[in-house]
Amino acid sequence: MSDDDRMRLLALLRERALSRESVKLASGRRSSYYIDARQVLLDPEGAELAGRLGHAELSAHSLAAVGGLTLGADPLVCAVSSAAWRAGQHWSGFLIRKEAKKHGFQQWLEGPFIEEGAPVAVVDDVLTSGGSLRLSLERARQAGGDVKAALVVVDRQEDGGRDAVEADLDGAPLYSLFTGAELLDG
Repeated sequence: MSDDDRMRLLALLRERALSRESVKLASGRRSSYYIDARQVLLDPEGAELAGRLGHAELSAHSLAAVGGLTLGADPLVCAVSSAAWRAGQHWSGFLIRKEAKKHGFQQWLEGPFIEEGAPVAVVDDVLTSGGSLRLSLERARQAGGDVKAALVVVDRQEDGGRDAVEADLDGAPLYSLFTGAELLDG
């Protein structure tokens, strides 16, 4: 992982994704700051940096796919999958719906998901309480994936999110590119 890439992504997150105002989080709790990482992850420079850094964190695991809960994980899934491809690895992307489709095959997952027992990683943009990442873990496993790791762009280090996710990971690692404190420190 390049330190220059990491510092540049941190600067972009501080500049474009961090709002220092009172907001209501998905958990229902109020916070004095909000991180909308999609403002960076949907930008080509931010996507490239996050993809490279995310791939570097996950590259020790021989993965077949990377995915997460829509909408927070979508840009990161694409960025990491593309970075893996550039590194000569074929990691399919998959997106997990918040509820099953009401028509067609009524699927929870979208994308060229993997065979039973295939090694996968789940990702998300921001970790607070861990609800989204835990649902991703559950759905990926229900679809047959063997979850080898999880990755978030920012771990807010609040609400017991990391502990909850790590308990569900059954010993697999949880990586974060940044902490909330790192973003607020600038």
